[in-house]
Amino acid sequence: MHFFIKIFLCLIFILVLSPKSFASEIFLPIKTEILSYFPEVKGKVTKIEKDYIIIDKGRKELIKPGQRIILFEETVPLIHPVTRQVIGKSEKIVGTAEVLTAEENSAKALVIEKNIDFESKEFLLFKIPKSKIRILYAQGNTEWAVGEGYYRDLKSTERFEIIDAPINLTEPEKLLKDAKNVDLLLILNQSKQDGNLKLSQELYWVKDKKLFSRSEIEIPSVALSELRKKYASLIVPEGHTLLSYRLSRSINRIATGNFDGISQNQILIASDSEISLYLINVDMKLKSNYILPISGDILWFDTGDIDRDGKDEIITTIKKDDRVISLIIKWMEDRFYEIARLNDLFLRIYNGKLIAQTYSPSFGFEGKIFYITPQKTTYQTAEFLNLPVKANIYDFYLLGDIIFKWEDDGSLAVYNSKGIPLWRSQESLGYGLQYEKQTGISMLSLGKWKVQSRIKPLSNGVIVIEKKPLLGLVNLSTFGYRSSKLQLLQWTGIGVEETAITEEMSGEILDYAVSSDKLFVLVKPPFGFNPRRLLQGESPFETILHILSFKY
Repeated sequence: MHFFIKIFLCLIFILVLSPKSFASEIFLPIKTEILSYFPEVKGKVTKIEKDYIIIDKGRKELIKPGQRIILFEETVPLIHPVTRQVIGKSEKIVGTAEVLTAEENSAKALVIEKNIDFESKEFLLFKIPKSKIRILYAQGNTEWAVGEGYYRDLKSTERFEIIDAPINLTEPEKLLKDAKNVDLLLILNQSKQDGNLKLSQELYWVKDKKLFSRSEIEIPSVALSELRKKYASLIVPEGHTLLSYRLSRSINRIATGNFDGISQNQILIASDSEISLYLINVDMKLKSNYILPISGDILWFDTGDIDRDGKDEIITTIKKDDRVISLIIKWMEDRFYEIARLNDLFLRIYNGKLIAQTYSPSFGFEGKIFYITPQKTTYQTAEFLNLPVKANIYDFYLLGDIIFKWEDDGSLAVYNSKGIPLWRSQESLGYGLQYEKQTGISMLSLGKWKVQSRIKPLSNGVIVIEKKPLLGLVNLSTFGYRSSKLQLLQWTGIGVEETAITEEMSGEILDYAVSSDKLFVLVKPPFGFNPRRLLQGESPFETILHILSFKY
């Protein structure tokens, strides 16, 4: 009977999360409006007159006033490494233009940015690129169910990379002033009329703070009720902690350290695009923000004094598209600076030293783990790290003669110095990030490579995150986790002694950090919901930072 109940719940969740929903019909007009500015198109500049150009594409190819096009010229040919045939040409970006008027097969545009003399060029090309457009998404005081429905609908188009704006902030001047590494600002506003909700969308180009589109839809009361039911149905109770802070849903990493050489109680919280430094006293006080020069999935986030100057460095490894890039960031002259960038390399601080492993799209982790000395864009390789078993850079922690290691199925194992297995958890403790191995051949899969949750040493043992899937089945963990806790695992010589460091916390523990007297835990509620926000009419999608008193 329990089995059939779980299957029934599974089907319900699939239906609820299906992107083909009524939400697409509700938001279709404003979604179509924003998409209309970004068709994938490429063509030629046929005429240049000072700051104006004529292009050979028009309404027939979905060109319209207000669009911004990239101007470029082709340079050296690209040669296939095997066949030696020309497969294309390199592109040099030379400017940007805004479409003013569009005919059936041509259009006129104003050059708004250039770095060469256009009139001296015979062959100039233009395009609206197919790469994802980065949007700063501000839903402000818009009802959370409406804002979340449109957020998901936009994301399902796979045309946009969406970044959350600060909660309840809608003033364009403030949002545009702080907008970094984004192309557009999208602001939603709502009003009510005759029992229906009116939702307006404003679109701004961030570079010059120009409003280029304003559109509006009406959401009938019946549709609004359905939106509320759709998202409210996934809510489960939240766990309890001593002290907590509400953060943006995009926050997913945390670390502690002494970054300026002065203050001891410092904490870093990070999203995939930004790092924020806080001082911890009675409350959290923001000291500095740092916009990551490369945005993507943060695979690893580490801190430590690797150059022995009394100040901790930040080590972060980021996956962007099919590349892996590691950054080393340091506090200098009252701000953070990037001091090294290493391509196709995973980094980790291990026992106060920097270790690395190379990245391959086909395998993920490739080759042995080794110590390195980093430079600005390269590094010197030191000795290899000898382990008793085969492991990837983020899978393990070595304590004396034993090694704790994550296995591919999400379980944790203990091996001795000869690589003989001594213990293994009875079930999976939960999965971390997973990515497909790239083959270059359509329909051929080599499986996935994984980055498991952080392992940290503590009191002759290690701290690990134990996660329980929302539906109770490990192979359905993609639906999320209903609860998590931090466990201390200590090898006794004959087995592993498990001690719960925290109580069960509702949702998924994303990351954690330990100081001498505090434990910092980042938790994403199940499906990202914080149900307390519902009664306040606010968006419940967020990450919670729990701070607990901790002595060891």
